[in-house]
Amino acid sequence: MDKSIFLPLVQNAALLLALVFLYDAIPKKHQRQYFLLWRLGIGVLIGGIGVAIMSTPWMYEPGIIFDTRSVLLCVSGLFFGGLPTAIAVVITALYRLSIGGVAMWVGVGVIITSGLIGVIWRHYRKAHLASISGTEVISFAFLVHLVMLSWFFLLPGQHVVPVLSKITLPILLIYPLATWLLSRLLSRRFELERDEQIRLQDDFLFRSQFNIGNIGIAITGIDQKWIKVNPRLCQMLKYSEDELLHMTWKQLTHPDDLDADVAKFEQMLAGNIDNYELDKRFIAKDGSLVYTHMTVACKRTNHQVLLVISGYLDVTAQTLADREVLASREQLELVLSSSDLGVWDWDIRNDHIERNTRSADILGCDIDMLNANSRQWMDSIVAEDRPQVLQSIEAHIRGETPQHRMEYRLKTLNRDVRWILDTGKVVSRDANNNALRMCGTYTDITEAKLIEESLKLSALVYDNSSEAMSVLDENGVIITVNAAFTEITGYSESEIRGQHIRMMYCDLNGHEFYQQMNDDIRDKGQWQGEMRQRRRNNEEYVIWLTINTIKDKDGLPYRRVALFSNITDKKQSEHLIWKQANYDTLTGLPNRRMLLEYLSAEIKNADRNRTHFALMFLDLDYFKEVNDTLGHAMGDQLLIETAIRLKSSVREADVVARLGGDEFTVVLSSMADHKGIERVAEHILRRIAEPYYLGEETAYISASIGITLYPDDSTSIEGLLKHADQAMYAAKDQGRNRFNYFTPSMQEYAKYRMRLIHDLRQAVLNKEFELHYQPIVTMATGEVLKAEALLRWFHPERGSVSPAEFIPVAEDTGLIVEIGNWVFEQAARQSAQWRKTLGVEIQISVNKSPIQFRDEGALLHNWLELLQQLDVTGAGVCVEITEGLLLDASMGVTEKLLAYRDAGVQVSLDDFGTGYSSLAYLKKFDIDYLKIDQSFTRNIDTDENDHTLCEAIIVMAHKLGMKVIAEGVETEAQRQVLLDAGCDYGQGYLFSKPVNASEFANKYLVKDI
Repeated sequence: MDKSIFLPLVQNAALLLALVFLYDAIPKKHQRQYFLLWRLGIGVLIGGIGVAIMSTPWMYEPGIIFDTRSVLLCVSGLFFGGLPTAIAVVITALYRLSIGGVAMWVGVGVIITSGLIGVIWRHYRKAHLASISGTEVISFAFLVHLVMLSWFFLLPGQHVVPVLSKITLPILLIYPLATWLLSRLLSRRFELERDEQIRLQDDFLFRSQFNIGNIGIAITGIDQKWIKVNPRLCQMLKYSEDELLHMTWKQLTHPDDLDADVAKFEQMLAGNIDNYELDKRFIAKDGSLVYTHMTVACKRTNHQVLLVISGYLDVTAQTLADREVLASREQLELVLSSSDLGVWDWDIRNDHIERNTRSADILGCDIDMLNANSRQWMDSIVAEDRPQVLQSIEAHIRGETPQHRMEYRLKTLNRDVRWILDTGKVVSRDANNNALRMCGTYTDITEAKLIEESLKLSALVYDNSSEAMSVLDENGVIITVNAAFTEITGYSESEIRGQHIRMMYCDLNGHEFYQQMNDDIRDKGQWQGEMRQRRRNNEEYVIWLTINTIKDKDGLPYRRVALFSNITDKKQSEHLIWKQANYDTLTGLPNRRMLLEYLSAEIKNADRNRTHFALMFLDLDYFKEVNDTLGHAMGDQLLIETAIRLKSSVREADVVARLGGDEFTVVLSSMADHKGIERVAEHILRRIAEPYYLGEETAYISASIGITLYPDDSTSIEGLLKHADQAMYAAKDQGRNRFNYFTPSMQEYAKYRMRLIHDLRQAVLNKEFELHYQPIVTMATGEVLKAEALLRWFHPERGSVSPAEFIPVAEDTGLIVEIGNWVFEQAARQSAQWRKTLGVEIQISVNKSPIQFRDEGALLHNWLELLQQLDVTGAGVCVEITEGLLLDASMGVTEKLLAYRDAGVQVSLDDFGTGYSSLAYLKKFDIDYLKIDQSFTRNIDTDENDHTLCEAIIVMAHKLGMKVIAEGVETEAQRQVLLDAGCDYGQGYLFSKPVNASEFANKYLVKDI
């Protein structure tokens, strides 16, 4: 290290000690008295010291000087704060500017940052400056001087490295050490000031307590003589200060308390204890006893006691009061020991509570255990009740209430919950009105509380019950009523109280009703039943009334209690539910359930009077078309109008019911002959046939009526309904808009139909069906490229069953869907097989029922998937549909026909001309073939009209891009006429009857092989 640097800097740092001497030179009193002036002055002095330091620097070269100003200013900021430091920074900065040189601004920066870091550090550590550690000071110093060294990087480049290399080590060795030394000297003075302040505070506190406190204080020597006593002790013992200073405390101590006090005093002198407390009596100058609580401590030096200080709290008044209370307590214990009250006595100052045996019994514990733990009772109070108990006690102690009184729940040690009435009162207060003692009692009110709760609950139930309640005397005079009684009847309590119950009688029930009710009450003591009443405003309502009698000890009626509830809404709801269950919601007519009850009653009446009645079963013709075309809303209006017309067509005694959908029934009771029945049936048919005006639309329908008679046709309800249904279907088969009587032959047909349905189901399961194929011949060439698949059923017992016989049944039962699916699959597989084995592409036509269209569901997708698997296209399968199907928009015909077209399956319109033939439908739907019904071809060679119609159909079809197939071709003449008319294909017995697959293949497919 260069001594030329080190020695000047050390000398420079020594000037810093002037700061400590100047600080000590100013009296502390003046520092506090002239605080602002002192801070301004100390700032100027620090600035002056800084100028002196800067006047003796180490000079690197002119303009670059080094001194300990950074130490001075950072210590100033740390110990003297912002204002003095700011003044010193300004003075030293101005002086550095006056020196000038290349490092002028570096020097100014060092001055500002050193003072600023000190001020900032003081801001966060001001409270700890008196005890600041050396480590913290060194850290602080290194931070300041590292910042100082960083300023030298602002020097011109040629000076930075030489200067820092020469000055860094001396600065980092000398400056932190100087900072630490200066900080230690200043912090020591701060520490002395703090200790002096504390000593002054303690001295002030002692003097204030010694002279004006409420506690007697005495300082004695080890010889037990009083050295100093305060005025309060003189007042307590009634001696003057001079008199006490010539006496020892032994002379004034009560003889009975002297030994205990001396023993403790000697233990303290021996060093065994440093302090002790004792309750002790003094004998005052006038001979009275002074009760005190004494606290004694000593001052030791080298383990020897020099002085003893004692504090005396005068507890004379409290002690005497306690003795009086103890005496009265003993007397009270004698009185209460035979009572059922728990007693507690609370010494508030010592927070100790004494309780008697009854208290322990209530809590379920031992008396000694209870008194040993004064918190046990309070801790046993239910947590929700405890805050209110404490608030009540505190309010009474503060004098806010005349006594403490609280009911709460106590959880006993055996986990029972008891209700306690806790009462207490302060019986002793000191001169400052502070409560010293409080006494009270515990009363177990559990039983009374349960009774009270029961009564409250009963009152709540009585007042808040939704049932009306009234109490009558034995003569029927109303004593009291509840709110529900007033609400239901409309009579206020003041209006009804004292009145006889007869004022509530109502003419809606009749005299006999009340007579019977009163007889039951008198004989049985009770009555229960439904009763109609009138409110005060004359409004009618229905109640369910219960009357019971309360008897006295002699068994005579004492009170009668009437309870009733308003069941008007319930009765209305029951009626509504009954009506909904028994009447049709749309038309208001009886439904099937109600009809069955009527029929049951009518059968009993007919049997009793030996009369007859008729049952009509009506089904509306063409109602489905109205519903589909005009919508369900219009359909509902039509049904409502139909119900009105039916009701107006029969007598009041007759019954009209709706079974569902468009099916109605009429029960004509006590009919003497058929003429009356037929007259009613014809009138109904005429009324139903009248136009229906449905908004802007007009609809026309008719009805088919089946009639059955009781007991002629059946003696059971089921039989009557079944026979009427059969007769109705017979009327439909005969052309509709008519009525038909049930006949035994219908029953036979019904049985036959039932057997047929059963056999048909078995046929589906047993695969008893077979497909026959009838060729469709090209009229011009005679070539067979098409065939129609026709279903044949060979019954194992009945043999061959005609399709005309079983197909309608299959459609009615829905079996046609499964059968049709089987037919389509067999036809498709047959077409694929012929193509594969014989190399011949034969298109097989398959009839599809409207029922299949309606119920096929996912079958359409399955059919198209099957065709794709078999690689069968329009050249392989053709689907035949009827004209009526095109009218039914609800089946999604358009979408399904488009699906067939997209799959390459052709569609043929069967029996064209017999149904609802329309050019609009032919144009709308994608149809490939028209099949002329055999009713037109049968007489085509002899009937000019049939000839003309067939020619027109053919021309029309060709114009629309369709081909024509004529059915029922049986003669050569018919074939020739059709050929001349341009018909494309023919089908009939002229060419071939339907044959099985093997015969068809041999005859038409392998003939050239």
